[in-house]
Amino acid sequence: MLTIKLPQIFRVHQVPRIFWEDGIMAGYQHPKSSALDCVLNSFQMTNETVNIWTHFLLTWYFVWRFLVLSSSLDFCQEPYHWSLLIYLLLVCLYPFASSCAHTFSSMSARARHICYFCDYGALSLYSLGCAFAYGAYAMPDHWVSGVLHHSFVPMAAFNSFVCTGLSCYSRFPELEHPRLSKVLRTAAFVYPFLYDNIPLFCRLLFCFWSNCSWNEAMAGYCYHLLFALLTGFLFASHLPERLAPGRFDYIRHSHQLFHICAVLGTHFQLEAILCDVCSRRAWLQGHLPAPGLPGTFGTAGLAFLGNAAIIGAFTAALPRAP
Repeated sequence: MLTIKLPQIFRVHQVPRIFWEDGIMAGYQHPKSSALDCVLNSFQMTNETVNIWTHFLLTWYFVWRFLVLSSSLDFCQEPYHWSLLIYLLLVCLYPFASSCAHTFSSMSARARHICYFCDYGALSLYSLGCAFAYGAYAMPDHWVSGVLHHSFVPMAAFNSFVCTGLSCYSRFPELEHPRLSKVLRTAAFVYPFLYDNIPLFCRLLFCFWSNCSWNEAMAGYCYHLLFALLTGFLFASHLPERLAPGRFDYIRHSHQLFHICAVLGTHFQLEAILCDVCSRRAWLQGHLPAPGLPGTFGTAGLAFLGNAAIIGAFTAALPRAP
């Protein structure tokens, strides 16, 4: 009978420091695991198992939502839906990239850096996807066709380069200056988040001040922002494992909660955007010209290539890094 021996699990002092996580004392994989060992480890309890499966399963949830929407919306022939298509594709990409990063990051120190470079790039592109969706469907009425509206997506594409570059660079001083590394990485994602959500902040403030009618889209955006704030707090604080090192090694540590809050926030964001897509269609099509290929798929393609080039540049710099 064929038996498969699962790889050994290690404690924190048994692996190089580059693999250490704050407050996590056990559950580490071998720092030079094979690709097969990494896959097998996803089926036994390590400190990465829940991280892997939360985003892997949610990837298929978003793929399923995309396929269902594809059966009712014409993504090919209707330019109005092109921004939604780009957003949906990037929503499917970022949890899959994260799942892969957590699965294969224990192959070596170099592989760990490359895995998370790709993870950061996918998150940067997801932020661009949010800008596409907000710019096309969630922009406040009095901003539509204004200067900010026309520059919103191009600026978000530039922000994705800044986000990927800064977050990738943050891995280089990680051992010598961990606080600086954490600050740089946090800033790299907070900045595009704040920029992307300018239309939402404006709409919410306008509703509170003018007592406008509250609809499903606004409620969804509020839930999205709430979970986004929780996500940022968990990422920066490393709670609860920082308060009780060793007690949350396998379940309920901050990165698992971070993953859950992130996908819940994306779920509410998707539902809110779909509400705007349907409810504002007639008004938006009456005030905006039909999107063109250069401004949608052209911009998204250039952003993808630019982020890939940044990741390639940092990957090439790894052997020369301290």
